[in-house]
Amino acid sequence: MKTTLAKATLAAAVLMLATAGLFASPDPPAGCGERKCKQAPVSNTLDSTLKKLRNRAAGITSYQAKLDYLFIQDPELLDARTTRTAVLYYTRNKQGSKLRINFDTISQDDEKPREYLEQILFDGVWLTKIDHQLKTIDSYQQTPQDAPIDAFEFISRNFPIIGFAPTQDIRKHFFISQPDPTPADANDLIYLELKVKPDSSYKDDYTRIDFWINKTTFLPARVRAFSTEEDVYDIQLLDTKVNKNLKNTVFKLETPKDFSQNKHPLEQ
Repeated sequence: MKTTLAKATLAAAVLMLATAGLFASPDPPAGCGERKCKQAPVSNTLDSTLKKLRNRAAGITSYQAKLDYLFIQDPELLDARTTRTAVLYYTRNKQGSKLRINFDTISQDDEKPREYLEQILFDGVWLTKIDHQLKTIDSYQQTPQDAPIDAFEFISRNFPIIGFAPTQDIRKHFFISQPDPTPADANDLIYLELKVKPDSSYKDDYTRIDFWINKTTFLPARVRAFSTEEDVYDIQLLDTKVNKNLKNTVFKLETPKDFSQNKHPLEQ
């Protein structure tokens, strides 16, 4: 069975959330402003790139980005295209981490974008999806109430997180390469290619995942995943903001009175 829009939405959420955690930068060094600090020259070697990604991830406390998401169902046969826009928010502190994605528009094939509201939230215990078209709020418990997990630990169950996961763990599941740039490649991006190994735990979900990293900010610019169902998830990240204070209200769960609420407790 081919991927439905609902499944594609959740898959996109996982990709977006994972991407947010891959390369987020720490605060600038003391005594230098955000724009005045110069980044160290980026090495072209794969090991150096992976090490820098790991170091960047260690300093993330918050992340915000606008997203353009393209889902292509069966490019060789159907080539059905769905484009969505969204905003991603992430925060982490001593009390835990929270994630939120606000989807706001959708367009299919050549049609103009129209409003299509959905929100996805994760608070360490509950994954919640708010569908404004169906007027439903579905919450799925992911872990015991007294044992919350970090957002990226949750994500890594479904998607490899370079930077947060140890490099040896990523290499256990993927052949990782940093191909030499071609004339068609943007000069300001680093390209990484992850090909799934035959015995990988991701072998039933993906065949290949591509990442593009901005050389100046060392933040993700684009992620593209190829599923085993021959679908493509292509996400571009724009207007990123790193380690800026996000208000707690950003992660507040809105519950409109006329929406039905369904809770799915953790199976014992």
